[in-house]
Amino acid sequence: MNNSLWAKVVALFARLFGIPTAQPEVMNGDLNLLEWWSVYRSKAAWLDYQYVTADGRKRTRKRFTINAAKIACAEMAGLVLAEIPEVTAGPLVDQVILKERFWDNLTKALEYQGALGGQVIRVTLEGGLEPEIGLDFIKAQTFMPLAWDNSHVYEGAFIDRRVVGKKTLLRVETHRKGTEVEGTREGYLITNRVFDDGTGLEVPLSDFDEELVASVFVPTTEPLFAYIRNPEANNIEPESPLGVSLFANAMDTLQALDIAFDGLKTEILLGRQRIALPGVVMRSYIDPEDGKRKKGFDPTDEAYIRLEGDDADKLKPVDLSGQLRVEQYRQGIQTLLDILSVQTGFSAGYFSFDGTSVKTATEVVSDNSKTYKTMQAYREALDVGLKHVFRVINALGTLYGIPGATVTDPLIAWNDSVIESRDAKAAYWTSLVTAKLTDKVSALKAIHGLDDAGAEAMAAKIKDENAAVTSASLFGTGA
Repeated sequence: MNNSLWAKVVALFARLFGIPTAQPEVMNGDLNLLEWWSVYRSKAAWLDYQYVTADGRKRTRKRFTINAAKIACAEMAGLVLAEIPEVTAGPLVDQVILKERFWDNLTKALEYQGALGGQVIRVTLEGGLEPEIGLDFIKAQTFMPLAWDNSHVYEGAFIDRRVVGKKTLLRVETHRKGTEVEGTREGYLITNRVFDDGTGLEVPLSDFDEELVASVFVPTTEPLFAYIRNPEANNIEPESPLGVSLFANAMDTLQALDIAFDGLKTEILLGRQRIALPGVVMRSYIDPEDGKRKKGFDPTDEAYIRLEGDDADKLKPVDLSGQLRVEQYRQGIQTLLDILSVQTGFSAGYFSFDGTSVKTATEVVSDNSKTYKTMQAYREALDVGLKHVFRVINALGTLYGIPGATVTDPLIAWNDSVIESRDAKAAYWTSLVTAKLTDKVSALKAIHGLDDAGAEAMAAKIKDENAAVTSASLFGTGA
């Protein structure tokens, strides 16, 4: 979504809901959604670079970018979903997860969430006599919160953009709490309206989709969507329910990184040998920009050819090649990456630069590392949102008689074996048992991820094996 379209969307929401008066912080441009999205997509404004050449002309070019914002968001998403968690929420949820390729889509959506400060997962219901439940993963810039409390956003509106013929149409889908028009049931009223992006006027729903209906009432007490925000406090608009980008407070560092990386690449590109020759030996050429004849040399020439008839003293070349400063640039980029690591919630030194690309730490070494704590904070926010989505799936399944629905609360078991140092974890719990600060069953549960029954069975087995070894050694029958 570009700036002009976003401005139209803001104006549209202002007209429909009066948001600038009631909730100005939601629409405030200072949230910089579009700027964060541009930086994530390697289209930051600072990449457009102007410079003046030796002939006095002002020229422009694109800086090389290290794309650190994308790297940081992808790394955090990878840590949060390092292993697919085990979900216990009933057969219907299992079916939806499989049908919607849930974990693949969530991994991408989680990366976008890191960049934009939040994401929305919306539960959809399609079909007539045999309704089918689906999911939509929605980026933050196409969602507008309308009502919220301390725990969650419970009313909102979604923007869907579609090009039909020569027109660009905007569909506004709102979810508002209310009471059924003919009845007393409470639930959510979902409405659709379509507007012409060019004129701003409302058009018939059929222009957008022949099957689109004006409104539908769903008798559920919970919203059919979950807004999942980044765990960092919103220091840009503290009153807003929206989250801030993972790199919102590291924009200066990201800019400095791109400038440093561009300097390194330019240093290498321009660091080839330079030889100065007198003007009399340079070839003349026609400048295609102004049509004037000028003197210079063809940089693609691999050797200079002596022109006959000139004074030999004037043909002595002067080597102007300088020493490459690759190591200085590498150290500068590494320093900036160290700063970025801290600013984005990773442990100091998590990102490293080997001279060609950015590397990341191979594991999160302990439960006390900053990286681990940040990852856990993201995971906890995601856990709450996913459980809400799973509850809504089961609620709709029960409401509309879809097989496999259950009323039990969903459970999500997260596995950290990939990102934790298992040796460090085992040593930590062993030290607690040795110091008599915890029991063996609790230690086995933490180390091996067992439940109570499994840990007790393993403890009993270990006890029996140790007793057998001791008995064998006492009677001299051990190996």
